[in-house]
Amino acid sequence: MTKETQRQPQSVEHGIPPVSDGRSEVLVLGTMPSPKSREAGFFYGHPQNRFWRVLAALFDEPVPESNAERTDLLLRHHIALWDVLASCDIEGASDASIRNARPNDLSRILHAAPVRHVFCTGATSARLYGKLCEPVCGIAAQKLPSTSPANAAWSLPRLVEAYRPVAEAVTCFEPPVLDVSAVVALERAIAAAGTPLDGLMRRAGRFLAYEARKMLEGKGADGGAVAESGAAGADAPLVAVGVAAGSDGSAAADGTRHRGFRREGPVVVFCGSGNNGGDGWVAAEYLDRWGIPVRVVTARAPEDLRAEPARSAALRTRAVLSDRAAVLVAPDDGEVADLLAASPLAIDAILGTGFSHDAVKAPFDRWIRVLNDARVRGTVVVAADVPSGLSAQTGAAAADTVRADVTVTMIAPKPGLYIVRDQGCARRGGAEGEPLAVQVPGGQAAAATAPLVPAPCCGRIRVAPLAYIEPLLEAAAG
Repeated sequence: MTKETQRQPQSVEHGIPPVSDGRSEVLVLGTMPSPKSREAGFFYGHPQNRFWRVLAALFDEPVPESNAERTDLLLRHHIALWDVLASCDIEGASDASIRNARPNDLSRILHAAPVRHVFCTGATSARLYGKLCEPVCGIAAQKLPSTSPANAAWSLPRLVEAYRPVAEAVTCFEPPVLDVSAVVALERAIAAAGTPLDGLMRRAGRFLAYEARKMLEGKGADGGAVAESGAAGADAPLVAVGVAAGSDGSAAADGTRHRGFRREGPVVVFCGSGNNGGDGWVAAEYLDRWGIPVRVVTARAPEDLRAEPARSAALRTRAVLSDRAAVLVAPDDGEVADLLAASPLAIDAILGTGFSHDAVKAPFDRWIRVLNDARVRGTVVVAADVPSGLSAQTGAAAADTVRADVTVTMIAPKPGLYIVRDQGCARRGGAEGEPLAVQVPGGQAAAATAPLVPAPCCGRIRVAPLAYIEPLLEAAAG
């Protein structure tokens, strides 16, 4: 469409179905999809529109990259999304030119979900909602600033703060502690619902890279100032909340101790030969894409890996890494030590939730020892799913177990990552060797009877949601 054509009024039908389900608690409404959004078949489809970056920053997670991920983000946070108008005459994307407006039937959302709050993105949306919809719906809307690039007066941090009432109006879903076998079953259910394992791995690796980048930028996940970025889209630098840890080793607000944290030098990603290693390969790809130098340490070349989708992820990552990155296959202990000596941060993606042995096999045992030594000297360690050497089910630790500053566990927390704090003492749940009481899809729910705290080797635990699991858990338990 030419610019001249865009200036001519066109009769436009909406055509994009709403995102909502029976758990939606707030309804966010735009005015009418822009030409770019209609082309993309989804809301806020202009690459410079900041809507998805704002929501991602609000909930402290990576910016979604696909319409499926955007839908997932909304549903996970109980947000319904649509537009005020079903049709209108409009010039291009100019809300000011709208004529002959006809509203959407919002009752299809409001009658099916416990929506308590309505938010309108922009002055035109709020005006038309108040005129055409509020008399029927009976719910007053709160006006939010437009996230359009045309609204340049509003910086990204300012937009995030303006949209905070959306996050405050929804109920946060806390995934239950699940047995490892239950998480495996849940992964299968997620795949059957439309997100295959390779897609989950990309989400997991991106979340892992996101948390690593937060550590590099000195940001926690507990609140604080928002950093501005001039870039846009899924590859934009982090915009998240947090506070910097002191360079003298003082503790951050999240409790992580940074031991004289260094921010320069490459990130070292240790990749095992299974699918936990696949998460590491994907994390390396994203860190490199974001301009962070990366060194991947692997015992096997990508083509020699057997586990899928890890093999495919490794082959892809190696093919797209820039010149500032490097892959080291079976390096000796001295090479590994030299890498870590210059690294501010390392990612442990060696062993995953399937590990349940008394000892770690070579060369991973040596990597763990060198990694733990480097951590003592100041390298921050981020573990993928579970610190290598720790049983995610029982909490039993091998002689060589990674000590992490942050553990990014995927989909749901696992019992072996926690201890129970009872009457001032930290202990494992139940009798010796018995895991914490957990909730298992399809089985009898049994919550732990005392507050859980991370096991010492886990550091701070961050659950990477990856998928909308509430309906799957309910279906399994029902």
